[in-house]
Amino acid sequence: MKPGVFLTFDVECSMGGAWGTNLKPIPPSRGMMGQYGDNAYGLPLICDILNRYDIKATFFLEPFNDELGYPGETEPICQYLVDHGQDVQLHIHPGHYHYGCYLSGKPYKQTDQIADLSPELQKQIIHEGADRLTQWTGKKPIAFRAGNMGASEQTLKVLPETGIWIDSSYTFPYVGGQCLFPDGDRYNGSKWYGDVLEVALSGFQQPDWPGLYPSKPVDLMGSCFEECRDAVQMICDAGGDAVLILHSFSLFKVKDKQYNGGKLNRIVARRFEKFCQWLNTHGETYPARTFSELGQMVENGGYKPISVEPCTINRPIRALTRKVIQGLNNFYVF
Repeated sequence: MKPGVFLTFDVECSMGGAWGTNLKPIPPSRGMMGQYGDNAYGLPLICDILNRYDIKATFFLEPFNDELGYPGETEPICQYLVDHGQDVQLHIHPGHYHYGCYLSGKPYKQTDQIADLSPELQKQIIHEGADRLTQWTGKKPIAFRAGNMGASEQTLKVLPETGIWIDSSYTFPYVGGQCLFPDGDRYNGSKWYGDVLEVALSGFQQPDWPGLYPSKPVDLMGSCFEECRDAVQMICDAGGDAVLILHSFSLFKVKDKQYNGGKLNRIVARRFEKFCQWLNTHGETYPARTFSELGQMVENGGYKPISVEPCTINRPIRALTRKVIQGLNNFYVF
């Protein structure tokens, strides 16, 4: 069985600076759909590009938007993804859940790292989120990704009690920071942690040059198409699955933290389309898969997890050029 390429999206709404202010969190119509007048730069544009190249992706969706003050607005988005043939799995930012507690006068903990919570509370929140997705999509999620990659091995221990047995929160570039797994042997690919299959969000190392991070996740918003393509090839050629990440808001840029003035992010949208085109052309060698398909492969006995050492992309001039373009693109007027 050839290693697969998992194109994933974290579908979520920003808090928009709402904690302790008069500001409101960003509604799903903007954070998820990217709706600005007649234009939709979020999930509709993403699905259009995916369908253009006959690619299925996995959308890790944050379900706690009622708690942000937008009741009933998430279910239609789940249905939109299902209607477009895409895979929906669970994504949780605990800060959203606790913001609802804050608004209703209940006890809350102001953290967005699920590993900061007790095992009992982690299990409660994941269970409730999974139940919402099951109700909205008619299909129980089997995979989970923590907001900010802020999970730990303790999180993996509670997942099976919620019916979820695949996780994609580990990524070695964030270990020692927001990703709370032990800072041990770093890897790409997948491995079992007890009853949970961890499918790592892929990363790559960079040479020790001034201005370059030691490592980066394979994220088309923060890396160029060529870097992501090269990393995927190196990981898959070594025998591991490759996992890329984008967000529901990755293809548009905004004026401020309240998401005003949304417009197409041409740089990131071009990277995404190029990657989809490449994946379509090279699908026999690097097959695109979803986490639902992965679950079926495991249950049918046709999958063997393989973890591989982090790859290194030794193209410092290209990386520095990308940083310059990225810096310019951060300006709204660019």
